[in-house]
Amino acid sequence: MTTHRSRLCAGVVACLALLAAPQAQAGEVLVVDGQRVTRVEDPVVPARAGSDLGPAAARRAAAPHATVAAGPQARGSTRPLARVSSKRARKATSRALTKARARKAISRRNYLRYRRIVTRARKVQRRLRGARRAELGNVIALVDGIALRRRLTASRMPALFLILQRNTQYWPRKPFPRDRDRVTFRGSELLFEYYVGNGLQLQPLVNFKQANLMHGACVKDTGVPCDRRGLRKLLAELARTSSQRGGFKTWEYYFWFGGGRPPWISGMAQATAIQALARAWQLLGDERYLEQARSAFGAFRKAAPTGVRTIGPFGGTHYLQYSFAPRLYIINAFLQSLIGLYDYAEITGDTAARNLFARAEPEARKELPANDTGDWSTYSYHGAESTREYHELLREFAASMCSRLHQQVERKRVYCVAARDFLNYMTDPAKLELLGPAAATKGVPTNVRFSVSKLSAVQVTITRDGKTALDKLGTFRRGNGSFTWKPGAVGTYRIRVAAKELRTGRGLRTNVFGEVESAPAESQQP
Repeated sequence: MTTHRSRLCAGVVACLALLAAPQAQAGEVLVVDGQRVTRVEDPVVPARAGSDLGPAAARRAAAPHATVAAGPQARGSTRPLARVSSKRARKATSRALTKARARKAISRRNYLRYRRIVTRARKVQRRLRGARRAELGNVIALVDGIALRRRLTASRMPALFLILQRNTQYWPRKPFPRDRDRVTFRGSELLFEYYVGNGLQLQPLVNFKQANLMHGACVKDTGVPCDRRGLRKLLAELARTSSQRGGFKTWEYYFWFGGGRPPWISGMAQATAIQALARAWQLLGDERYLEQARSAFGAFRKAAPTGVRTIGPFGGTHYLQYSFAPRLYIINAFLQSLIGLYDYAEITGDTAARNLFARAEPEARKELPANDTGDWSTYSYHGAESTREYHELLREFAASMCSRLHQQVERKRVYCVAARDFLNYMTDPAKLELLGPAAATKGVPTNVRFSVSKLSAVQVTITRDGKTALDKLGTFRRGNGSFTWKPGAVGTYRIRVAAKELRTGRGLRTNVFGEVESAPAESQQP
């Protein structure tokens, strides 16, 4: 069976057309076709910044059901730790399957298929060595650990055993992927993502972002062929890998991340799923997409860790990126959650989605300015500064909120201002001012003072009669800074202060000039 990826370059003309098309959103993917693996740029694989899970909330802890095997990784090594399921954990998986079958929660056919997948995975893992053995072993241990905690429910089995099946297929002979590589298999539209030490994992956000890009190819002139059949297939596969959690439909993450124990969910992924399903319904007319989306609203009604609702830093409702981190307020993920709910409400007229948006939007309006440092953005409330990619992503989301609230002048102002300021931080050179001194004394240390508007490498060069008296370089954040200088002679010195901003990679430079008169010390006066 072919997919859109195997049809992308069916001929020379098609390849040239793709090369000429805009590729801003294109992402790399490893396509597995039997024993052959090809790394390609695919225009419907989302770019990393907008679909990645982001920095881990904390250091990933070892799974409680696992023991560390021989040869643990050295500090700083990227080689994964090997985890081995305990005998009790292995039995828990078998027991979960038996109970699900006894309750008729799964069919006999699926019961036998899942058992074969588990048996083969354990058999293949015993034959492997090194990091490949560790990766497959860790995926097995993840499944066993979920079973040991009695979380291997019938609704989770399709996704978990598919993850186990794909890892068993991949690790024996396929090329070792890079961390966060995306992987897809012939005959399927689903994207897996490689996380060091966790093997290949289903990444719901990546897949629903892919659905949005496939929808976009059908309704906009993107230069990418419209593939309705591929979109239907992707959404059907995603429907089969959904699960029930706290009475609502969701797409869970099944690996340890940032201290979060699987299974956990993401508000950003959940809202993107709702958004993608609404758009697909609008394009394809399948009412089942709306049913799935409506059954996913519960994630925003339920408090974390079951759902993604929490109290934000300003006392309002905040939707979380990670259900296991109720005090980690990631602003770009929060805005994307609101955008997904807003789009669903606009497309369908759904009152429930509109209410979920209205409940949390006032909190976002307060949080967004709090993530503005005056010359850049922060990734989370009171957190570290955004990377360039996440700063740009936040700017895009703020601009999206600004455009969506076009008829609500007071509400949209915060988003419009933030989008403008965040853009200026990326495009404007640093503002630089030489503050002094106007005079100095020979042989007496003095401070050459300046102010700079954004994080920059600042260089001060002082010359007299063509000779350099001082040349210093340092990194300074927004605000005032200085270099110490001791004049070696009497007379007029020329000062040049140069700043090169450090965040955008554009190399934007600013120069200011001044003069200082150096007088003799009092003991040297005639």
